[in-house]
Amino acid sequence: MPSQDLSPLRLTIDRRRAEFADPEFEDRFLRHFLPERNAQLKASLLFSAFFYVAFGVTDLTTLGITPIAWAMVALRVLVGVAALGGYVAVSRNPDSVRVSILTTCTVLVVGLVVFPILCWYQPSAMAWNLMSFALVLMAVYVNFPNRFVYAVAIGVGASVEFAAMLIFQDTLNPDDILALVLMLILGNALGYIAASRFHLAQREQFRSSLLLQQLADRDPLTGCYNRRVLQSGLLDAELARARRYGSALSAILCDIDHFKRINDSYGHAAGDQVLSGFAGLLQSMTQTTDGSVIRYGGEEFLLVLPQAELPEAHALAERIRHAFANTPTAIGGGAYVSATASFGIASIPTLHAYVPPKFDALIEAADIQLYAVKHGGRNGVRGTIVSATPEPLAAGA
Repeated sequence: MPSQDLSPLRLTIDRRRAEFADPEFEDRFLRHFLPERNAQLKASLLFSAFFYVAFGVTDLTTLGITPIAWAMVALRVLVGVAALGGYVAVSRNPDSVRVSILTTCTVLVVGLVVFPILCWYQPSAMAWNLMSFALVLMAVYVNFPNRFVYAVAIGVGASVEFAAMLIFQDTLNPDDILALVLMLILGNALGYIAASRFHLAQREQFRSSLLLQQLADRDPLTGCYNRRVLQSGLLDAELARARRYGSALSAILCDIDHFKRINDSYGHAAGDQVLSGFAGLLQSMTQTTDGSVIRYGGEEFLLVLPQAELPEAHALAERIRHAFANTPTAIGGGAYVSATASFGIASIPTLHAYVPPKFDALIEAADIQLYAVKHGGRNGVRGTIVSATPEPLAAGA
């Protein structure tokens, strides 16, 4: 199920770092875009490996067939091997954000450390080398997906290294060195602006899409998920996870008892307050269970509890039942309304022999249990293990 916490604090973007201020939410963003980022990264790695090595021809034509020229070709091959090694690492770890970022940083650092060495032995080709370095800076900031702060650190660090090489080489007059340094500053400034705008725009788009999805997935009265999550297949995904890992899964269907009487006696506004209060209780009491609360329809709610066995789900339902029955809802004017609720549970135990193909099977089984509680006098809890064949109703408190 999607995260229920989309508070403004979690969605805040730190514009200096061009990241979400909340590390967990930033990690969620990175994982969402990881397939796209890895595809771009692998293409950039192959492209850079080929051209870095291919330009070894210019070393041989400039310096001739000399040991220094061959040493420079060997350094280029080293960078190419690093890039290909990064390609393999990313391909073998497609779900790892850490591997993706580490690969990007490693290949860029290796390539940028080698580049000034190549330029040192070709002072006559400085104009071409400067043009090449400008393209490398563009790749650092734009073409290689990375954390913004790392891209800036690598770009600035490489520029300082390149400028130091020009100064120590002492082949240019002070005016030319000043012009080249200003060009390096300009290149980093433009790269910084472009990368910052891209990172911020991508996160703002991600934030907007989540907020729009929340509006579509949430019931406006209670703040719970609505039945759209059933149609989108998110609950079937929970079932598939339980099947894949052999983990437990429980569903609790609950219903406010005699809710029509509340509407008839106190009005629909009071009924809405009771609904809202019950939903708030459900959400607060499932926070520590990683559970999800769905307004199933009218006064019915569905609780989805991953990795929860039947006894655990039963105990939670009892706590909710007891808390709701003993906490009257204020409806204004000093008046309070007391109500009770009934609960039906369907569970799949750990390593269960039968896992239904659709989540509807759990809802149907929980509904049977809920009907039994209603038929038996309401304000109770009953549960069962879901099996391939119908089972007798399990006794409940």
